[in-house]
Amino acid sequence: MNYRNMLLLQKCLYFNLYVFLVWILVVSFFLFMKLSILGHLTKYLALTVFTLLIIIESTRLYLGHYGNLSCRVPELAGFLMLTTLMQMPLISFFLFNPYLLSTPTEIVLHGILWVVTIFEVVLSFLALRQASSIAKRIYLKQCNN
Repeated sequence: MNYRNMLLLQKCLYFNLYVFLVWILVVSFFLFMKLSILGHLTKYLALTVFTLLIIIESTRLYLGHYGNLSCRVPELAGFLMLTTLMQMPLISFFLFNPYLLSTPTEIVLHGILWVVTIFEVVLSFLALRQASSIAKRIYLKQCNN
């Protein structure tokens, strides 16, 4: 059995955890400093997206760690869906929105988080495929007995 994909995903999740903690501190500081100069719509969107990102990223990292370490298909599938459907668009909002007046530090952090998330999508797809084949073998083995 090849656990290389699952180990790479675990390393990526571990790195993402620390990047996420730094990201929270830096982005919250810069958002607080820029609240007075941002427009009303941009201000409310930025705060809403920031809050959603904190909640979704925390849930996503939990599902990724738990699903990957215990080789659970539902958790890995939930991790993959949260990543592609929620995390990528929200990070892209921060990375590519010119109205946020992002500093170079923010752009670098958003870029790092975006690239790590892309790697996680690829690695979680491979780990999910491997976990589903393991679960299928276990199920077929139980059916034959």
